[in-house]
Amino acid sequence: MNINPHRIVLNDLRSLIVKIHSKAFIKKNEILSGASIGEHFRHIIEFYQCCLDQYKNSAVNYDLRDRNKQLECDQSKGIIAIDTILNSLNKMEGSDDVNLILKSSVEHEKGVKTTFFRELIYCMDHGIHHQSLIKIALIDQGLDHLINNKFGVAFSTQNYRNQCAS
Repeated sequence: MNINPHRIVLNDLRSLIVKIHSKAFIKKNEILSGASIGEHFRHIIEFYQCCLDQYKNSAVNYDLRDRNKQLECDQSKGIIAIDTILNSLNKMEGSDDVNLILKSSVEHEKGVKTTFFRELIYCMDHGIHHQSLIKIALIDQGLDHLINNKFGVAFSTQNYRNQCAS
């Protein structure tokens, strides 16, 4: 398993929460239907936490995330959570994939067959999507200087843009 893309996404988030003022982190943004940057941050982190914590039971259910308010209000807790996720991913580098069942409140019966690596990619892609929403809030608050131009941009889009530029 290549964890480098996960490192990039998670370290970009970590870099932002180290730089952003707590008032901007918890501010309810009208442009995001009243959500804060912290709420989107928590959402990204908790998807990774669900995947990493639950896969040992051969199933993952993202509906069972904690919704830990501290992650959306206390940046130090967010830094600890990111570091914990990165440490877990570092230990898994080079490991074999594991079959899982994806469960949700929508799929009531048996769930859907998937794999651990596929779910990690989902967490990353889902995280990038929420980073793009965070970027919208940063732009709205005049704080987009806190992120790099790749923040919230899918790796495939970055590759495409690089090809077009050549």
